[in-house]
Amino acid sequence: MHPEHYEAYHRLEITHWWSRARRRIFAAAIGRFAPAHRPLRVVDVGCGTGANLAEWEHFGCAIGVDASPLALDYSSSRGGRRLVGAALPALPFRDGSIDVVLALDVLEHVADDAGAARELWRICTPGGLLIATVPAYQWLWSKHDERNQHQRRYTRQQLEACVLGPEAERLRSSYFNTLLAPPVFAARLLGRLRPTSAAPAEDFHDTATWLNKLLENVFASEWAWLRQFSFPYGVSVLCIARKKA
Repeated sequence: MHPEHYEAYHRLEITHWWSRARRRIFAAAIGRFAPAHRPLRVVDVGCGTGANLAEWEHFGCAIGVDASPLALDYSSSRGGRRLVGAALPALPFRDGSIDVVLALDVLEHVADDAGAARELWRICTPGGLLIATVPAYQWLWSKHDERNQHQRRYTRQQLEACVLGPEAERLRSSYFNTLLAPPVFAARLLGRLRPTSAAPAEDFHDTATWLNKLLENVFASEWAWLRQFSFPYGVSVLCIARKKA
């Protein structure tokens, strides 16, 4: 991400419906699928401005990892105490030392995403949990992807091929951000018809309070389905897997 965009993310990550709903979904996934013992050692790879770390601390020791010193500064300003400057595909943790590894919208930034996935599994303890998300569908590519320095977008099958090696037991593989996907799809397709200069470069904006809460609850409600099933389409892709003991 370009340095000038961190301030906007830092300002919006706590309150924005997209971030809040995702935190609720991922926290529920950790509660359902992570090892039963507490405290857990949780590593958030690509923690950005650190809004999620306080949520992960409910499960134990939360460690934020990011390659950007500016991101780590913002994370520290939120009270993040365990922060590490590092980037995939080389993480400074021992083999099998992390109970929950989070790579939330990270793999699309890495040229060698398969190598990055192997590194995530290397640090995961046997029986531990990996949660990875990426943006869906190359045909949804927009200036938002360019601004955030994405290398690619994924289908569910492509994310599975990247993440699910021989050491992985798949627990859930699905598209998500599905209920709100139709207007996003329409906006992206309509954006192709507008001049490039008129298309918005960023999807992260202030939202009216009532609408922000409504969108958060609609998005977060997808967990009730994801507990048992998968969605056939969505704006993002989710893979939850356990490292075989």
